[in-house]
Amino acid sequence: MESNEVPENPSSPKFITYGMPRASSSIVLGIVDTGLLGFYTLLFINFDPQIWPFLVGLALGIGKLAIAISQFLMGWLSDKTKTRIGRRKPYIIICAPILTIIFVLLLLPTIFIPNMGMMELFVWILIWDFLFQFVYGALTTPYQSWMAEQFDVHQRPKASAFQNLFGMLGTGVGVVYVFLIIPMFIEDPSGNLGLFGIVTVVCGLTVIGMYYYCAYTLPIEETEYVYTDFFKDVKDLIKDKNFMKVCLLQGIAFLAWGMVTPLLLGYITIVLGFDSTIMIIAAAILMLGIMISLFVWKKLIDIKGKKSTISLIFLFAVIVFPFSLIGLLDSIPFAIAVLYVLGIAACLGGWYLFPYIWYADLAEDAKRRGDVTEMKAGLYAGFPNVLLNIFQFVALVITGALLSLPNVPNKGFSYGYVLWGVYCSIVLFVAFIFTKRYITLDFDWEKDVK
Repeated sequence: MESNEVPENPSSPKFITYGMPRASSSIVLGIVDTGLLGFYTLLFINFDPQIWPFLVGLALGIGKLAIAISQFLMGWLSDKTKTRIGRRKPYIIICAPILTIIFVLLLLPTIFIPNMGMMELFVWILIWDFLFQFVYGALTTPYQSWMAEQFDVHQRPKASAFQNLFGMLGTGVGVVYVFLIIPMFIEDPSGNLGLFGIVTVVCGLTVIGMYYYCAYTLPIEETEYVYTDFFKDVKDLIKDKNFMKVCLLQGIAFLAWGMVTPLLLGYITIVLGFDSTIMIIAAAILMLGIMISLFVWKKLIDIKGKKSTISLIFLFAVIVFPFSLIGLLDSIPFAIAVLYVLGIAACLGGWYLFPYIWYADLAEDAKRRGDVTEMKAGLYAGFPNVLLNIFQFVALVITGALLSLPNVPNKGFSYGYVLWGVYCSIVLFVAFIFTKRYITLDFDWEKDVK
């Protein structure tokens, strides 16, 4: 194995240490992506209702361009970095506190500049969300790329499972913040400012604590610095036909996966009719289902391999998603609704497991084939996000179009809320066929890695 070889059998604490930072980044990103639009539009409700929500959405939309840029460029830059503490650790050490500060500025604008007008606040959101998304990408892409250097090909599914487990825990904390803490603050901003401020700062500090612990604890990877220029690296990447096909597969699949998460809350609330109490149960079922399925799919990877497992995930989703049509029933049995939520959770858990496994494997495969002189895990992890953000935009446009369909007779929701599952099933069937015919995810050299 090359000079960046890692211990053959890392202990469970190493998997936990590596996965832990995902909890903190999932907390802050979940709060920003899920709660910021409602936070600013409801807190500053006195602003022009015809203009203000559009401005907030515009500012947050521009921020997504920043993360696409940083994930691509910072992955490549971390590949090129050579310091006494390695290539990935410097970005973790520098970016974690910066992300924390920006997060606090985004959520506590009135503390720093009270009595801002509408345009001033728009500029505030635009600047700080753009910086948040950029720094988030600059922190998490080198960290994600580190998987290729900390774990060998057989260990990566387990590392990804732990990572996603912590990610779901962080998402759960973010959900509590968005649906409990933010409404309390909006209801009484002055009375609850202290609590809101403390919780916000604590959430931000988890980023520093968890990423710094990971950087301090995990070993420095041993790499040989080889100079190449940016355009040559990208050219070499594009020549990797299997990698580009995997990027295209992700894009196709994301036309479905990019719709599921935004629609899920509305579907459970409006179509399945879960009230606030049952919503807590549904959220718990969803998160528990995803967590359990991560390890079930991981075990299946060990038995059947990566290509067979992702194909089964697609096929399982093709079968499960069309049951969104249960929304057409006059009365939906609670047990059926719960089973459907569990089915969706299992599909999402499988999909969440894969991307960073194949990024690391494909980067190593390119080096072992001799196509590149060094393993460019950062570039292989960052490049696909450019394409994914385009497909994410398309998925959201299609979601809006579906929800604009006429209402189901005698129902309080549009046909889109029951047809989305059929649409997603068709898309993922295409992804299934594409995977079976064109994608390679299991490599001969894996047999030589013990």
